[in-house]
Amino acid sequence: MNIRESVSADGSHTLFNEEYQESYHSLKDGAINETMQKHVLPPLDCLDLMSRPKIRILDICFGLGYNSFFTIYAFLLRQYCGEIEIYSPEKDLEIFSKLLKINYPKEILTLDGTELKEILSALKDEGEYSQNQWKIQCFRGEALEYLERFDCGFFDVIYQDAFSPQKNLELWSEQYFSKLFILLKDDGVITTYSQSKQVSETVKKIGFYVYEIQQKEVRNSRLFAKKEINLPFLVKK
Repeated sequence: MNIRESVSADGSHTLFNEEYQESYHSLKDGAINETMQKHVLPPLDCLDLMSRPKIRILDICFGLGYNSFFTIYAFLLRQYCGEIEIYSPEKDLEIFSKLLKINYPKEILTLDGTELKEILSALKDEGEYSQNQWKIQCFRGEALEYLERFDCGFFDVIYQDAFSPQKNLELWSEQYFSKLFILLKDDGVITTYSQSKQVSETVKKIGFYVYEIQQKEVRNSRLFAKKEINLPFLVKK
């Protein structure tokens, strides 16, 4: 699969996917900014994650691994004492060879004392990396197939970060979100960059509450929850 490296607005690097004709991150918002503001930080601001003994996160899809790696970075920075498990499908079997060559942000070049290249190599060769209190599992294949492996209410957080609904419809369908509804805990949340009205109507039909996150550094994003959340930075849609 042909992919090329780009520099986003905040100076962090991302890749452009020729098959889907989209970048893995918003060049306008910046790869780090988008990762942190739209995915990693909202669950920390909305849920009691720091008090949970174990947190399970579904990262759709792995891509460059920014969501997964910055999640570990953020929780360790906050001195989280529990266990973190991140599960992420990735159907591009060739991407890890490319990831070993790109320029990653300095914040995640070392995670918990281990060089990122060592982690990437393990994910490439074995599909999983574990250390101390956290692990990342990367499934090589279709996301819909991967979801069948998990039990009801398995995940605390889901990062819905697939390519856009126009380019990757199967990961934005009613059938797909119905499966996520089952896999998400009652007190969990789904984060997404998409502000698509059609997507919002689809998830509301399933039973999710839809909130727009009022962002300052990036464009607004959205949050899907199974229960109502009343916070000043969330606008119910």
